[in-house]
Amino acid sequence: MKIRGKEIFLERVSGSGDLNFVLIHNAGGDHHFFTHQIEMLGQFGDVIQIDLPGHGKSEVTASYKIADLSALIVEMCTQLSLKNVCLIGLNNGANIAIEMFLRSSMEINGLILLDPPIFMNEAFVREIREFIQVLEKPESFDQFLLSLADHLFVDTDLKNKKRAIEAFSTVNKQALQAVFSGLIEWDAHLNKGQLKNVTCPTLCILSDEHHCTYEKMRTEAPQFELGKVVGAKCWAALEVPEQINSMIARFLKIILHRPLLQGTSPPNTINRPE
Repeated sequence: MKIRGKEIFLERVSGSGDLNFVLIHNAGGDHHFFTHQIEMLGQFGDVIQIDLPGHGKSEVTASYKIADLSALIVEMCTQLSLKNVCLIGLNNGANIAIEMFLRSSMEINGLILLDPPIFMNEAFVREIREFIQVLEKPESFDQFLLSLADHLFVDTDLKNKKRAIEAFSTVNKQALQAVFSGLIEWDAHLNKGQLKNVTCPTLCILSDEHHCTYEKMRTEAPQFELGKVVGAKCWAALEVPEQINSMIARFLKIILHRPLLQGTSPPNTINRPE
């Protein structure tokens, strides 16, 4: 579909529930990173898969700052007239989802954050900057992708490695550089205390804590439901889908659909700070 004059890949999979899931993939990935979640999510509603600008089948755009990518997805949801929205973000896709809640007036029923890169330490920022530099050397990029797939998976099958390599091979290199630069900038300027303002039901799943530590998130966002998976690194949605899916299903059944306590507001009408 056309959003702000750019063609953005979108695929809607019909489900049997009343929720609308918007899946926001990771930097360098595409919608295939959520392949193992589609069937499970379909039990709770429709699933909207997208490719971020410059990724997969989507055109490049002018800005890849977290705020601008957030605004683009908000506009997409508005064009689709989506109600009962639950955002699911992987890595920086999770940061985009947080930005959507904090900065837009869009009604959001729930957030599911998979390894959001928040509280990034200096070593992790250096790692990202090194990745940005590699993108400037196309002659070494193919070999780098092979090592990346080996490094960011613990023990997965070849199909998942192939999905990851294909996604990173097709992404626009300048777009990916800009995404990572925008991510560093966003995390550096985010007032972490604002996480307490995320007042809709939220599930945050962490893997090897490469992006964010469990204890830090527990301190800064005590209202989040926190989950921890084993045997995975950054791309747990691909590598250990049985763990990811069971946590998400529990959250959707028990937390997001639990009966409202007397005197409380439904998730999509929670008053957010101005």
